[in-house]
Amino acid sequence: MLVAATTTPATPSADPSATPTPTPTPASGPTGVPSVNVDETVKVVAKTTNDLVAIGWQAGVGALIGILIAVVAVAILGFMGRRGRRRLLYREIVDFGRRPAYAVGAMTGAFLGTRVALTGLRQTKDDSTTMVIIERGVTIALIFAVTWLVVAFAKAIESTVVKGVQASENQGRANRVTTQSQIIRRVAEAVIIIAGLVAAIMTFPSVQLAMGSLLASAGLASVIAGMAARSMLGNVFAGLQLATTDAIRVDDIVVVDDEQGTIEEITLTYVVMRTWDERRLILPSTHFTENPFANWTRGGSQSTGTFTLDLDWRVPVAAMRAELARLVAASTVWDGRQASLEVSDAVGDHVTVRVVLTGANPGDVGALKSYVREELVTWLQREAPYALPRTRVEVDQVEVTQDLSPEEVARTAQEIVAKQKAEADAAARTPADAGAEDVGTTEAEGESAAHGLGARRAVTLGRAMGRSLLHRARRGGLGPR
Repeated sequence: MLVAATTTPATPSADPSATPTPTPTPASGPTGVPSVNVDETVKVVAKTTNDLVAIGWQAGVGALIGILIAVVAVAILGFMGRRGRRRLLYREIVDFGRRPAYAVGAMTGAFLGTRVALTGLRQTKDDSTTMVIIERGVTIALIFAVTWLVVAFAKAIESTVVKGVQASENQGRANRVTTQSQIIRRVAEAVIIIAGLVAAIMTFPSVQLAMGSLLASAGLASVIAGMAARSMLGNVFAGLQLATTDAIRVDDIVVVDDEQGTIEEITLTYVVMRTWDERRLILPSTHFTENPFANWTRGGSQSTGTFTLDLDWRVPVAAMRAELARLVAASTVWDGRQASLEVSDAVGDHVTVRVVLTGANPGDVGALKSYVREELVTWLQREAPYALPRTRVEVDQVEVTQDLSPEEVARTAQEIVAKQKAEADAAARTPADAGAEDVGTTEAEGESAAHGLGARRAVTLGRAMGRSLLHRARRGGLGPR
């Protein structure tokens, strides 16, 4: 046990030469540390420990009470979800908000318990840095828990709206509301999270003082941030535009850059499209606002599909049309709107038969097309094999002779002219009862006429007869050997 030495102040004497009595110093321990400092440190540590235990005990009791209250509230909502009119909303709140509700209950109880403990400690004028850190930490945790619970409420409301509209028969309206609900919920989540972060930061006094200058420079900062993040902001505004204009919706079937798929998810910055082979294409939102694309289900989910068959000219169209009517009547995916079979083209060695089918959605139309195509091919093979497409080839063996030369053509023409001249002379000498003078005159006239005919028609007649002989020669070489 350490005993502090005490001295009685000396009475001043009349002797001025007397030296004053020195004041004794505190006794030192074995290590040379003053014993008074050790006592103060021990007392501070003991008091801090007692305070922390008291705060922890009261905070723990408050957290347990808060969790019990949250459990009771969740149970009441679950019971109302089974019995009440708005049971769907209550069920969704319970599903999405169970864990956030427990966290909010625990942190609320801990916050209240901590406040009560700190209030009692502050009455003793004991406000250490440790107590301030504890108070601020509990407050920030409570803010984060409340933010989590509000986000869960937003998800529950979105899920309630989506499930309610999907229960209706209007699939187009259901897709539209689903898309808009997703976008609004994501925007609300972003705003709630940002508000929670700002509220947590505002718990620091130094930050509160800096908020004035921060708000003053917000204009310049927003311009700089907008220029730096214009791509991201462009996608954000494009996502909002897609949601508000109803250009695309969840479950819409679209064709983008020769890729066909179904819209699976629409976010603020990108769109997820699922293709027929189960691939996922991640496209920025600006792709749908800056480039053209095809939306097959924009006006409704009903769809029309066609396919063609190239068949022989002998195809029985009427019997084939009756078989199509039988097939679609037996199908479960045909919506009954249209099923037609027509000859769309007849050129060359085949005729083209086009089949038009309709269904409730593009998936049903695709399945119906495959089914009808297979059954029609089977029917053609079984009932009308002569109508299957075929190629006809006719083979002719032709013997080609050598063409006449120009010299032979000219010689043949001369022979023809001479022959015609002789025939004209013989015709002139035919009458026997004509006199010698008349005969001579006739011969002279016939010879003159023959010579005149040869002079006028020598060239043209020779060419014509040459072509005739050439044609006869060629015809003589045709036919099978």
